[in-house]
Amino acid sequence: MGSNPASPANIKGYDLIKFNRCRTPASKTRHPLKVKMRKFVNYLKESFVELSQKATWPTWAKLQESAVQVLVATIVLAAALFVVDFAFQHLMTAIYTL
Repeated sequence: MGSNPASPANIKGYDLIKFNRCRTPASKTRHPLKVKMRKFVNYLKESFVELSQKATWPTWAKLQESAVQVLVATIVLAAALFVVDFAFQHLMTAIYTL
């Protein structure tokens, strides 16, 4: 971009008239820790809104039904694993006693 006498060129942060490095005023710079803390607080606020107002939660009856299904599946799988373990134990005992 060009320049004119009313507004001289500013290239990559250098003021071509004074030839000094342009700097932002101290009031405009923020401490990195404050920026990170602000982002973290905003994240917590947005998470709360998401979980309390936008998420769809199951009803108590549906939650109990799902818990019972998980419990039954766990018991069935544990019983199947017990049977397989018991069978292999006796098979190995029979093989080693030969």
